[in-house]
Amino acid sequence: MKNNNLLIKEYFSNNFVIDRNIFIINKDDKYTDNFSNQWKDFNYVQVDSFNKTKISEDYLRELLFNDLNQLKNKNILEIGCGAGRFTEHIVKYSNLCVSTDLSKSIFYNVSKDSENLILIKSDFLNLKVKKKFDIVICRGVLQHTPNPDKSILKLFDFIDEDGLIFFDYYKKPKLGFLHPKYLFWRPFIRAFFNYNSFKFFLDKNINTLIKIKNFFRKIFFNSFFISDCLIPIWDFREKNYKIDKNLFTQWTILDTLDGIFAKYDFPKSNKELISLINANNFKILKNNSNKNYFCVKKFN
Repeated sequence: MKNNNLLIKEYFSNNFVIDRNIFIINKDDKYTDNFSNQWKDFNYVQVDSFNKTKISEDYLRELLFNDLNQLKNKNILEIGCGAGRFTEHIVKYSNLCVSTDLSKSIFYNVSKDSENLILIKSDFLNLKVKKKFDIVICRGVLQHTPNPDKSILKLFDFIDEDGLIFFDYYKKPKLGFLHPKYLFWRPFIRAFFNYNSFKFFLDKNINTLIKIKNFFRKIFFNSFFISDCLIPIWDFREKNYKIDKNLFTQWTILDTLDGIFAKYDFPKSNKELISLINANNFKILKNNSNKNYFCVKKFN
């Protein structure tokens, strides 16, 4: 692999500052300070090589419509890498992986010593690309940006006509922004807690909250919807994985903090995303309408 300083100039025209082998455009975290805190406090909870599961690998495979092999020998841009839960799998396949994140979580990226990895701390909207990528991967990011439509359309700047983009987007609840998460729980909790005080509350009470939520779920005919409305914690629900109690509770706390303290949280329906992509004359190759997964490209 070529020297990273040469590679970064080959792909981008930005001016970078280098700190701990990470190329930096945005030194501050802007609107992502909560994610910096989450990855500092839970930096390895979702990383397969530390939790000894294949959960993140399977999530990545699912986003790629069950074909990880299409990453082989490709030059890949990963947007919103965090501590590297997906990065550690991408680098196994790719020729080059450039992973970006605006938050300080990038300093905890588990794959930071990989020879075929370049890490960039930046708002990806600020990246000025010179050389295009074969594949762009973006999972769990776009709904947390200030202008999601602008963010989605920016992805197309990084590919040419042969490139592919794989992204997901949090699906809008049936009640939309009238869902208690948005109508009540996010504003209520944020009015009385900050990130650290709510984390302290969850650390002390998470097991009790899980028991109460499970009780409501049972009496309301196993309804996740009703229990989610009543108790604002987002518990790990993947039944195909057997994880120990500690990992379950830590994952639940992490997802709950994410759900409450992400500064921006703009879910969209599958139809809204399709309309946006079609209106801008891009091509949808694959679409999982249940989970809002997309594979898209430019028209030839």
